[in-house]
Amino acid sequence: MEDVPRPSTVKGLQEFLRMINFYHRFISHAASLLLPLHCALQKSTPRQVLSRRAEIDNNAFTSFKAALSEATMLSHPEPEAHIFLTSDASEQAVGAVLEQYVQGVWQPLAFFSKRLRTPEKKYSTFDRELLGLYPAIRHFRFFLSANSNHKPLVGAKSKLSDPWSARQQRHLAFISEFSTDIRHVSEKSNVVADCLSRAALSNVILGIDYGAMAAEQAEDAEVKTFQTAITGLQIRPYQIHNSTLLCDISTGLPRPLVPRSFQRQVFETIHNLAHPSRKSTVKLVSQKFAWHGLKKQVSQWTQECLACQKSKIQSHVHSPVINIPVTSKRFSHLHIDLVGPLPSSEGFSHLLTIIDRTTHWPEAVPLRSTSTTDCARAFIRHWISRFGVPLDLTSDRGPQFASTLWNEIAQQPRVQLHRTTAYHPQSNGLVERFHRTLKAALKARLQGPNWADELPWFLLGLRTAPKEDLDFSDAELVYGTTLTVPGEFIDPSSKFRPVCTPNDLFYTKFKNLSPFATAHHKLPSVVP
Repeated sequence: MEDVPRPSTVKGLQEFLRMINFYHRFISHAASLLLPLHCALQKSTPRQVLSRRAEIDNNAFTSFKAALSEATMLSHPEPEAHIFLTSDASEQAVGAVLEQYVQGVWQPLAFFSKRLRTPEKKYSTFDRELLGLYPAIRHFRFFLSANSNHKPLVGAKSKLSDPWSARQQRHLAFISEFSTDIRHVSEKSNVVADCLSRAALSNVILGIDYGAMAAEQAEDAEVKTFQTAITGLQIRPYQIHNSTLLCDISTGLPRPLVPRSFQRQVFETIHNLAHPSRKSTVKLVSQKFAWHGLKKQVSQWTQECLACQKSKIQSHVHSPVINIPVTSKRFSHLHIDLVGPLPSSEGFSHLLTIIDRTTHWPEAVPLRSTSTTDCARAFIRHWISRFGVPLDLTSDRGPQFASTLWNEIAQQPRVQLHRTTAYHPQSNGLVERFHRTLKAALKARLQGPNWADELPWFLLGLRTAPKEDLDFSDAELVYGTTLTVPGEFIDPSSKFRPVCTPNDLFYTKFKNLSPFATAHHKLPSVVP
């Protein structure tokens, strides 16, 4: 601020005044200091050079910059502190200061000042003092009492003989809404901004009755334990409201020992101001109060705060995606699911889809209903009868796969059931991806609504199509050879193909394998 140059034009001065309007409450009698600068703006165009009263303007500009650089640090309101509002009026402006009395020291809470208009400068002393008190109370109307440094104003509210003007009656009526006790203090007591009086305002209570807390301390067993046990606390008594409040002064500031019945109230009083985080709330409460298990209890209450849960964005920890290991044994791990409802075809409306995790061999069984009995019957007839009993079976949380009957069927052959998390189809991604291919192929191939007749041809095409990740078709991994598809040219003389990979060796061995004739037993059935 000390390096800010003096404005050379009216527009520059206007920008400076707009900026410092945000800092009026930090500077005592700001309106009086800025009065010469405001006068320089009268009857001036924005681009006019500030030559008139240049010396006075420069002195006012320099004085206000110095006042702003040394601005008073305001304090936060303290519980149980006496609050005073002091007003003053001069011939050019009115001002007020709001203070609190804490441990024998006056601490400023806020300043207020306002420049008088030309007609208001002609008011009598009484009217100017009344005008100084009226806007000050209006500005700090969240407090309940007011004071003035003008002694005749003290009896103005109770005096009925003088014919008050309409303006005076309006101001006095407004003041009466906040206080009926206006007191005069001698000029010697004026220590801030030439204010001649200070009168005690009503005590500000911020939700905690320390008198009741002091009475409760005498009966609380936890507080008595603090007095007798050897701890790091330094307990000292404080007199408040004719009661003795026990406080800890080990941190340099008095921290009341909170009885059990007041602990929740203390937490809500501090936390409900702005609902800070758990760590911030614990730090705030521990700085001002003390009780056994404070950090743990405040942390729990903060996490249980319903308003915080509704309003704040919680950080969600996403677990990393873990792939299901592929077993080396074929048909040991299956994925199963349902598709539908589909348009009715020959009475079928759903499909039971099954796919092997190792070979990716798919199976789609048409169903007329999705009951657990029909699903279990189709699974046994179309899969177990061909490929045997699997070791692991992964499904979603559908009612068919979560029923008691399905669990009993799985327990008999010792099948381990795995259910995916709710609303998370990615956990069963192998069969879900098969569904997309299935639906796309049926939609592309169908010429009518009879999809049940087209399903076998689709499965044949899918089983014979090479997989990019496996480099073989499902049929080759299951049967060791490709399946003949309609329209394929067959060369009977072609019996071999070059051997390159272990799968090729497996393929070649199956290719050259031919059935053997049944041999009769040549050994005697009875060994002598």
